[in-house]
Amino acid sequence: MAVVDSADGEPQQPIPWATGTSGAQWRASDAYAYEQDPVRFLSEAVGRCGDTFRFGRNAVFLGDPDDVHTVLTETGRAFHTGRDILDGFRSNPDEITALWMRGRRAGRAGLTARAASAGAHRMRERIRADLGALAGRPVAAADHAPGVCSRAALAYCLAAVPDALPARLATAAERLTGVLDAMLPVPAWVPGSAAHRARASVRSLASVLTEVVEERRRGGEGRHGDPDLLDALLTDADASVQDARAALQMILTGTHVVPGAALTWLMAELATRKGLLGSIRAEAAARGTDGDLPYATAVVKESLRLHPPVWLMTRDVALPAKVAGYDVGPGDQLVFSPYLLQRDARWWDDPDRFRPERWLDESQARRARHAYIPFSGGARICAGYRLGLLQLTLAAALLATEYTVETVGDVDLTPTYESVLAPTGLRVRWDPTPAR
Repeated sequence: MAVVDSADGEPQQPIPWATGTSGAQWRASDAYAYEQDPVRFLSEAVGRCGDTFRFGRNAVFLGDPDDVHTVLTETGRAFHTGRDILDGFRSNPDEITALWMRGRRAGRAGLTARAASAGAHRMRERIRADLGALAGRPVAAADHAPGVCSRAALAYCLAAVPDALPARLATAAERLTGVLDAMLPVPAWVPGSAAHRARASVRSLASVLTEVVEERRRGGEGRHGDPDLLDALLTDADASVQDARAALQMILTGTHVVPGAALTWLMAELATRKGLLGSIRAEAAARGTDGDLPYATAVVKESLRLHPPVWLMTRDVALPAKVAGYDVGPGDQLVFSPYLLQRDARWWDDPDRFRPERWLDESQARRARHAYIPFSGGARICAGYRLGLLQLTLAAALLATEYTVETVGDVDLTPTYESVLAPTGLRVRWDPTPAR
């Protein structure tokens, strides 16, 4: 990454437009084509222009994984994520990045030794209970999967979960997603706007979490000495109650909509590829669901590769910089797509085929090292990505070992390319496996 010296001014070729010509304008027909099928539009533009081109309002698309990796690594310095809607609509990029890094450190601390074991046990039992409550009847997967995921994450993060917390978390996460989906965002101060409702929900969630943190700080370790992620947050001597609350809220808010979409896709794969259940069941029988499950994890990673819930990501340019050999500056927005990167034949063998075994092959993993970003990357990688992988792997193991899973009715896995990629029409049913 090179910051451009304004005094150094060798002429540079302009970034080509999505039309494939230099200096073109973003036309109404281009906007319509993008809205109708954004993946097709971007794929065809890559074919015409290469991995870097302009489209939309000041948007610069990046299709090379090394360029994307550089941008993700430089996020917080040359590039920013913009307004942070996860924690009260903060606008200071340095404050946002500091909060994110604190959450990541807490996530790592909370996934070690005793805390990891206790948290994983609580998470597994929460998933088991939720799957049992839904068993034996047709289920609209996209409606129920987010709640399964966020309640599992709550069980991991907190040894004792207040009754009001699951519903407030779900409401805040869903309203924040509504802000991201809004075609014409309205300022948050406008009563009745999506942003106004989301901000109210974020503050309501924050009030409950503040009470939880204050009570924990007064009372010591989690319930009955059972350690949890909040204990890890509070071991930081410099962390205030609000710091701990903000980091916990940042982690938890990302455990509802996005993991829910990931679980929905995972259910689709398990229900439509019968061999997967048998292979995961055999692995769990040999290793138990308490230990490492390499094949189940590979199934989860492959589902995330083909169906990344966040299919399009952006970074705002904060400083003049050079990306992919081109000059960019403040006002530009860099756009990249995990969906396209993770299906690119340059980095993946047989990219459109669901093949979990590729994750057991180290050479494939090395080849696609920067082309797999379902949880983003760099300093702003999803703080809950370890929790996400854990809960999805546990869900796969429990569905395989305790149930038979099948689709109900016609199967339509056509995704909607909104802020979160999900098959909204999927209906599945899981019935308990007969006792042997």
